[in-house]
Amino acid sequence: MNLLEVVADGFADVRANAGRTALQTVGVVLGVASVVATMGLTAGGEAQSMQYYTQSGGVLKVLVWPKQAETVRTSARENASKGLTLDDIEAIRASVPGFDLVEPEVDQQLQIQTARLTRAYQVSGVAPLYAELNEIRIERGRFITDEDVTGAASVCVLGAERAREFFGTEDPIGKQIRLGDHLYRVVGVEPYREFYWNNGDTYNALDWMNELVVVPVSAMQVRQIGAGDRKVGEIGLRLTSVKAYDDAVPALRRLLARRLGADDFEVYARKERLDQMNQNSKAYDLTFKVCGGISLLVGCIVVANILMASFRERMREVGTRKALGAKGWHIAVQFLLESAIVSGLGGGVGLALGVGFVHIMAAMLSQPAALTPAMVLGAVLSSGVVAVVAGLVPAILAARLDPVVALRYE
Repeated sequence: MNLLEVVADGFADVRANAGRTALQTVGVVLGVASVVATMGLTAGGEAQSMQYYTQSGGVLKVLVWPKQAETVRTSARENASKGLTLDDIEAIRASVPGFDLVEPEVDQQLQIQTARLTRAYQVSGVAPLYAELNEIRIERGRFITDEDVTGAASVCVLGAERAREFFGTEDPIGKQIRLGDHLYRVVGVEPYREFYWNNGDTYNALDWMNELVVVPVSAMQVRQIGAGDRKVGEIGLRLTSVKAYDDAVPALRRLLARRLGADDFEVYARKERLDQMNQNSKAYDLTFKVCGGISLLVGCIVVANILMASFRERMREVGTRKALGAKGWHIAVQFLLESAIVSGLGGGVGLALGVGFVHIMAAMLSQPAALTPAMVLGAVLSSGVVAVVAGLVPAILAARLDPVVALRYE
């Protein structure tokens, strides 16, 4: 008997006992489906977060802003704190390694006047690399340049929504708007940006980009705030790598605490946020994976028991085949093959059910579903482990069976 004949016998046994085969696959199906569903829902949430981060500055982005005062300062050093300034930015660049971008942002609520409207909006004074830090794109014109900052130029860049409000369908490039008491020329317009966390969500998480009105940081300080004022409303930073976080962010906190003399600033690191999200999802993942593991274990036990019962029913048949010259490995392969077929069917059905469950839950939660290679690999490995573990003992017993004892078995 060659290997092909052994394989053919294995398939014949599975077809001849369809009811038994279906019973064997149930536990495997439930276990694999649980594993796949857990991995799919987790992957969907992570992919959505990473998509937002990619569109708005990446996971390496770090922000520093003044903390809202909740208590009255009591020490002289705390009272002397001037808040975040351009001097702090220069100190960070000089003494804190691990950041390749350190950019200021000065925000001011100003009365904006155009031919179409007069309304108060937030205006931001920024430097050229603000665009790189936040993944700002330009649809028409250009962004703020080094020359604009050096000369405190009266130029501005508008988000798509602000450009529509100020100028309607007209091309804003080259036109002037009044910010406070000063005229600024529009040199750039951003494209409309959008990102929704849920499919049915009406909140655009990138709407802040559409509402931007930015000018050179030097122009903001000289004309709108007052010459000599070096305060900044926010500092944006970008880590050189994920590994740089462990040293760079604590060093940043120490430097600012030492310079400001008070804990009146907030440091927000996207990597911290992502780590927290991953930590919070571990309990959820573990629960489903344990349930999946229990289902797989039950399926493994069911498959093993049915194979053992099948072995006992076919003991005389096994003895006859061995007496006629069948090798032990022929018998072992037939039992392992039956286990592999059952587990493979269970794995395939479980994968389909898991993917379907992921899409149903994603639709109910209005979140995107994700099908990754890891999900397919998880299903294959899960069913493969069940096949080997469940079929190993019956296969070994059948391979080692003494033909004389088998032929006497009643």
